[in-house]
Amino acid sequence: DHKAGEKMFVDYTGDRMEIIDQTGKNVPVEVFVAILPASQLTYAEASLDQTQESFTRSNERALIYFGGVPAAIVPDNLKAGVLKPNIYEPNLNPLFADFAEYYRTAVLPARVRKPKDKAHVENAVKIIYRRVFAPLRDRTFHSIDELNLAIKERLDDHNNRLLTKMTVSRRELFEEIERKKLKPLPVAPYPMKYIQENIL
Repeated sequence: DHKAGEKMFVDYTGDRMEIIDQTGKNVPVEVFVAILPASQLTYAEASLDQTQESFTRSNERALIYFGGVPAAIVPDNLKAGVLKPNIYEPNLNPLFADFAEYYRTAVLPARVRKPKDKAHVENAVKIIYRRVFAPLRDRTFHSIDELNLAIKERLDDHNNRLLTKMTVSRRELFEEIERKKLKPLPVAPYPMKYIQENIL
């Protein structure tokens, strides 16, 4: 139902994964998910938290994974991206708004209590539970980098599988219909800024 290159839907999984730190303590970590709905190409990664810096960098790494920039990013209304949801003029987190401007894309937050607005990413989260969480549940990881390497392996397998009732994979469909519709990435990564939030 979506045009190629039009939107990237993003969210965090409800469940978390774990790493074991140097003291042997289990540390829960967040899992960020992004999907391009036209081709269903999916990205996922673990991060230590959902702070605005982590959220911004996860979005950036998703764009790099996809190799281009869609016309809009559609986040759920988490504080790292959206300070105050509004259907016409949402109050975006200043850092995320600046990031979007740097990447020449718009931010269109999902409407509150409108599940259809984020159905694509919620379905992607369910698939990530089956194809990433489940196969890795009995493995032990000692760093975010180690966990993300394992996530990437499972993710590549997921994106290269044939789509149900189709003869192409997500990756093949992306290469066929979507890659050329994405805007080019900037030459350099986003220069992270620390913007004072002024919440009225």
